[in-house]
Amino acid sequence: MITNPLSSSAILQSMTDALSTHEPNDTTSDLSSSHEALALFTHACMVSLGFRLLGFDEDKINEAECHQLAPRLPANWNASFNTYAFVYAHQQSALRFVIKVDRMGGKAEIRGLAVQDERIARVEVTIKDFVSNAALPIRITMTQDGTEDRSDLQPKFQNVFISESRISDLATLIKINIIQKLLPSLQKEGYEESPDDVAAREDAEEVARRPPRQPVMPDPTPQPARPYPYDDPLRPQPRQPVPAGDFPPPGFEDPYDLNRPRGPLMPDRTPFGNIGADDLNPPGLGPHDPLRPGLGVPGGGLPRLGGSRGMHPTFDDPLFGGGGGMGAEFDPQVPPGARYDPLGPGGLPRLGGRRPGGGNNPFGGGQGGFGGFGGDII
Repeated sequence: MITNPLSSSAILQSMTDALSTHEPNDTTSDLSSSHEALALFTHACMVSLGFRLLGFDEDKINEAECHQLAPRLPANWNASFNTYAFVYAHQQSALRFVIKVDRMGGKAEIRGLAVQDERIARVEVTIKDFVSNAALPIRITMTQDGTEDRSDLQPKFQNVFISESRISDLATLIKINIIQKLLPSLQKEGYEESPDDVAAREDAEEVARRPPRQPVMPDPTPQPARPYPYDDPLRPQPRQPVPAGDFPPPGFEDPYDLNRPRGPLMPDRTPFGNIGADDLNPPGLGPHDPLRPGLGVPGGGLPRLGGSRGMHPTFDDPLFGGGGGMGAEFDPQVPPGARYDPLGPGGLPRLGGRRPGGGNNPFGGGQGGFGGFGGDII
């Protein structure tokens, strides 16, 4: 009758054979922790399928010693604390295989790697779901003459695991997630591939058929010219227009009249009456230069009263509601921009047809210069 190499009895026997030799007069245990039990179980699965131990470090192969001691493990197989490594070879493959068992809190991670393939297979195991710490530690029985007695060792290993079904489940996890991914075409008497094994073999064959990945090379084609600045992150975004129908909330204060509707402007006018526009013209003449009549210069000819656009506007400036002296006659006694000094009693300045103290006087008053009082305008 053909026996499954990954049956519970086969694995327990492999564990019994693999446990390293107990030296005489050595009082320490041979298997002390649940993580050591899991690492020995993983090694037993690999050996049962024909894997040959080469050492415990892929950079330091010690095949001769391992072959001499087989099926026993060398004494230093569990020298590392909470991490265990095995290096194997198989007659059906030219690759080397590395198996590592690492403790991660209450769990353990089993990883497998085919060295030249660089694909890592892994499975995570919760220790308490499979191993019973009550049966640990394990020590090989020694006879009176100092030899080993391993006859009771297999029952001890069986008690380490919660049940026989848990042994089969753990072996299936290692088979599906580790072995069949490292060597999917494994041929072993009594070994049968599950549907997961078939899928893993097909994936491995597909990966083997793929051409090697080429490194990404930069595009040698020159990039097209772009206007400057191109997608400048510091460029201010265009202002979005106010949607139609939006209105200021009730009680909105507008001290700068930003929301006041603007009336139509006259040509060559601004909302502030072109204040300061005459600073570039000859002093006292403004835009009315009598030396340049007929030269096509706007405003040429004799200067007229009013309409000054300097930095100090007069009361007839459009900024104050005046007409800007449009159509007024030029009075040589009162040059543009001069402050009027009356020549005699009752003399009043002629400011574009308006008189001080009239209705348009911003200071109010009667017939006098300021508030009905006569006198000089200095």
